[in-house]
Amino acid sequence: MRLRSVVKLYKRWYIIILVCLPFAAFLHISFGQERKIDNMFLELDKKYRLPEQWSVLPFELEDPYKRVKNGPPLVNVIYKAKVEWLSRWIANPKKVVANAKMPNLGLDFDEIKAVIVFLSSIAENDVPQVTWDEFLLKKEDDLSEDEYDKMDKVYNAGKGVWGRARCTICHPIKGVGGNVGVGPDLGEITTKINRNWLHSWLGDTKSHFPDTMMAQYRFTDQDVRWLVEFIMRDTQFVPEEKDDEISSAESDVKILTEKEFSGLRKDAALIEKGKDVVEKARCFVCHDIKGISELMPVVERKRDGLAGFEKLLYEIRCLTCHRIQDKGGTYAPNLTFAGSKIKMNWENEFLLSPDIIRPLSQQMPKFNLNENEAKTATEYIEKNLLIKESLPDIFKDAPPTTEIIAAGEKLFYEKGCNTCHAENITKGGGVVGPNLATVGDRLQSAYILYHLKNPQRANPQGVEPNFGLSDEELKQLVGFLMDHVKKKEGK
Repeated sequence: MRLRSVVKLYKRWYIIILVCLPFAAFLHISFGQERKIDNMFLELDKKYRLPEQWSVLPFELEDPYKRVKNGPPLVNVIYKAKVEWLSRWIANPKKVVANAKMPNLGLDFDEIKAVIVFLSSIAENDVPQVTWDEFLLKKEDDLSEDEYDKMDKVYNAGKGVWGRARCTICHPIKGVGGNVGVGPDLGEITTKINRNWLHSWLGDTKSHFPDTMMAQYRFTDQDVRWLVEFIMRDTQFVPEEKDDEISSAESDVKILTEKEFSGLRKDAALIEKGKDVVEKARCFVCHDIKGISELMPVVERKRDGLAGFEKLLYEIRCLTCHRIQDKGGTYAPNLTFAGSKIKMNWENEFLLSPDIIRPLSQQMPKFNLNENEAKTATEYIEKNLLIKESLPDIFKDAPPTTEIIAAGEKLFYEKGCNTCHAENITKGGGVVGPNLATVGDRLQSAYILYHLKNPQRANPQGVEPNFGLSDEELKQLVGFLMDHVKKKEGK
């Protein structure tokens, strides 16, 4: 009888485990893998931005920081990464990329070899092969003078695309940059990436990784070719030379070579072993992996019907840097009330060709939006991203007088605003806050007044002090700032 009771007890525990394990896995995936945003910023938003102030939006915002799986799909990883790189990566991710999120799984060489062979077995269609000019496939030392000049023009054109795209906002290079904190370090990318895959990725990021936090730039094919050449040749993407002692130690680590791999990729027993290793290592928690969906379903979010601004938000991934209501990042300005803040003519021009407003590295990339896309964005912002309360416009009926402007200028310097802000091309000023040289073109006067009354309520993440200005001082300062327009600065 005791034996039968024990058997019944085990059966009950077995059922409980079967029921609870998937649920526990779901909790781990849905909540344990979310990317983190500094809690200080979120608490400030709660304190100063109440949901009652928000407009009701026409669609549910998708928060890129709350995607179910943080790792990319592995279906075609064998076309993306070189075999030698994959071998080193699986052995110890952080030795390959310093800011790697993937843990060290502690696999031995035979297990690593089996995993790579398994990943090869689930690959679908090969990456489209690109026809490159012959001289672009040569090493620099093998180029003739004429070929070098041609290559150099392509390289420099790519350098320009790289700069306009401001890739280093998200991607660090050898530990420098990547302030948003969402992109991998590209310091040794040339040891990893297949040239044709890089071309395909830059042309359409979402086809490779639908949930990627990287924006889908509207690059032309020529832009992509230039950018690929810059990345594949610039020294910042090449590993630094290591001393003999380190090189000797790393040479003892076994690496799967392309030659060895080519003889193993059809080995059925090795494929099955690799699948078993992947299942036991729970790689499916972060990655969609074809062939083991019975353990964790492949995540498919339908986005075919997206249109208008919702489609732009997804493709450009605006919420990687910006925040709207309670979703998105905190690196760039909060857009929750952008329709009550920004003049839409300025916003339209800015989206087409972003200008330098904010200090240091906080510059918006050039996404190459067309005029219809910019119009779609500005119309949505103007209609939906509003402060519910009506903001008074003290200069609605008449512009500020010269006396008000002069008094405002005096107040600007008395309060030390120039410590953080530049307000004139020739006078200069601080770089902590946005440049105010043309703020009258950019911001609505009613919003400037709203901001100056209580800077923390208008921008919880801001560092601007609340000076407790009187109504008359507010009027003077708003009048002074409204007078800062392009024609005044001679631009």
